[in-house]
Amino acid sequence: MDTNFQPIISTNARGHYRQHPLEFKRALVALSLEPGASVARIARDHGVNANQVFSWRRLYEQGRLGVPALMRDDG
Repeated sequence: MDTNFQPIISTNARGHYRQHPLEFKRALVALSLEPGASVARIARDHGVNANQVFSWRRLYEQGRLGVPALMRDDG
């Protein structure tokens, strides 16, 4: 899986911050959900903080990353 996305660098009153594309977030979440995956290693390899990946995982589970939630029981 190619997760070589470039973040969007924005400036506001607090300074610079990165905004990652939705596809990048989904890709890292998918990698982190594989059996035996290390969130810390995935985050480090892609230049983000592990806490951010855990946050994206929570959003994914809630269905807020534009993909179906893993934990949702629709049946």
